[in-house]
Amino acid sequence: MKFPGIPAALALLLSGAASAQSSVQVYGVLDMWAGRSETSAGGPASSVVNSGGLQTSYWGFGGAEDLGTGLKAIFAVEGYLLLDTGTGGRTPTDALFARNAYIGLQGAAGELKIGRVLNPLFVATAQSNPFGGSIRLAPLLAQVWSIPMGRTVYGDTSWDNAVAYTTPVAGGFKLASIIGLGETRSGTRTNNLGATATFERGPWMATLTAQRVRVGPGLATVGESEQRTYFAGGSYNAGAAKLFASWNAAVNQVEPGRGRTAQAGVAVPAGPGSILLSWAQTRNSGAPVADTRRDTGALGYQYFLSKRTELYAVFQNDKLSSASLGKTYALGMRLKF
Repeated sequence: MKFPGIPAALALLLSGAASAQSSVQVYGVLDMWAGRSETSAGGPASSVVNSGGLQTSYWGFGGAEDLGTGLKAIFAVEGYLLLDTGTGGRTPTDALFARNAYIGLQGAAGELKIGRVLNPLFVATAQSNPFGGSIRLAPLLAQVWSIPMGRTVYGDTSWDNAVAYTTPVAGGFKLASIIGLGETRSGTRTNNLGATATFERGPWMATLTAQRVRVGPGLATVGESEQRTYFAGGSYNAGAAKLFASWNAAVNQVEPGRGRTAQAGVAVPAGPGSILLSWAQTRNSGAPVADTRRDTGALGYQYFLSKRTELYAVFQNDKLSSASLGKTYALGMRLKF
């Protein structure tokens, strides 16, 4: 089996897995946008050609082996891409497979993953707004996860040294839990914990998350800092429109500080695509950004060329209470393979 464009070592691994009758797939998302980028208090506007508008570009391969009696061995390794420069990772410090890198088991009792695993809180925020997993253009994710917009939630969107378990779906409910071992001299004081409950049935989706982070991006002193985040989100598909809403609070346990974010949005089918509208507001209190408010709104349109390829246009307003308005215009394309 040939895999054009894949390094020889990976091709050998894939062909070996295929010969062992494992199901292996190469997949990913390529997303590029061009336009004007500006955030409130982020300096002057700039003309850009950037990777990752509606979704952070990534590639990966994963698969499963049938072990019998309904049990499967599973694996996935996924890395981010910056298509505008051709480099790997979201930043120069990212690992080769920074999105997912795990092995595990899947069966009637649920799914177990061990390695670097996508954070269930990130998945919940992506499900609860009309712009999905867009950290740059979705108002909710920009305020919660983006450094240029004063991220309120600490830790990464994927956790290292993680053990993650997801229950089977029962009556529309499932529970995803994760522990990220800090693996430092501070012992269990640097373990991260998270749990997400999700209900999906018919037009309804609701999700609740609680997360405690003691090590990762945004935290100050390893072994001493801690942040707890509580998130509630959901959606309702009314046919003529899909409604979204969410609320979360991120509370620093050692350094004083609290960020509370509310978001509302809607996706309306229109022609061969959808109109997307979302607004989020974060209120910060305590150090280091005492008593500030950030309002971010976005209006966009997705035009589906096929099931895997789409064009999009997004206009975003961003306003920090202590700074001037920032405006972003984005024209982009997303391709799933």
